Amino acid sequence: MAGPLFSYVGGNSFLHNMDPRAKIISVMCLSILIFNVSVLSHLFVLAVLFVMLTNISGVSISLAIRSLRPMVIFFGFIFLIHLFFTDGNPIFSLAFSPTYEGLEKGAVVAGRFILLILFGSLLTSTTRPALITSGIEHLLRPLPLRKLGTTSFEVATMMSLAIYFVPHLLWYVGQIKDAQMSRGLKYGHHPVSGMLSLAIPALRGSMRMADDIALSMESRCYQGNYRTSLFEMKMATSDLLICVFVVFGTALILYA
Repeated sequence: MAGPLFSYVGGNSFLHNMDPRAKIISVMCLSILIFNVSVLSHLFVLAVLFVMLTNISGVSISLAIRSLRPMVIFFGFIFLIHLFFTDGNPIFSLAFSPTYEGLEKGAVVAGRFILLILFGSLLTSTTRPALITSGIEHLLRPLPLRKLGTTSFEVATMMSLAIYFVPHLLWYVGQIKDAQMSRGLKYGHHPVSGMLSLAIPALRGSMRMADDIALSMESRCYQGNYRTSLFEMKMATSDLLICVFVVFGTALILYA
């Protein structure tokens, strides 16, 4: 059975064994490249890179594609907005005529978001949540966050909780939907009432989960201060080389 979306998938591949800081830096650089892409052919190159990395990691591509399902309506909305409201040569005449320029621009913008989610899901599926938290904390530690009233540990904790909540909340919504369908609710016949009957229990459940986590953290005297780790992370030579290659490669591509 497939696990929740954006959840960790065990393995012993090269990506699984990489330092989480190197993977986080690589995903950040790829995100910068994705946002600067304006040609479909360049997006196709990044898509090929994603397929290659997925094969190296041993993670099923179908599992990564599952992470796109909750955002399908959003992708379609973005694509249609650009298709019908971008000036250019009309494909055919309507009240709001779709244009060839809008077709290309909509595909590029939707493709950007799709690749961002796919690379993010690859990061979460090859890295344990605890390692992601530790990697974020180590990357933020040199920053003077105390002047802003926070610490790198608090920021890392918030991000780790968000990473934990996304798959768990999606799983919880699926459980609610299955329970209501088993009681005779048909979402296709009554979409508005079906969405309300799904959103209200999901909202109550998410607030209850947040309250339980807050109580458990307070009971353990969480203060957000510096803490030692049982396993200290150390970057290998290969991790450093990958970081240097990705950062300088991104800078050269953006400069060119």
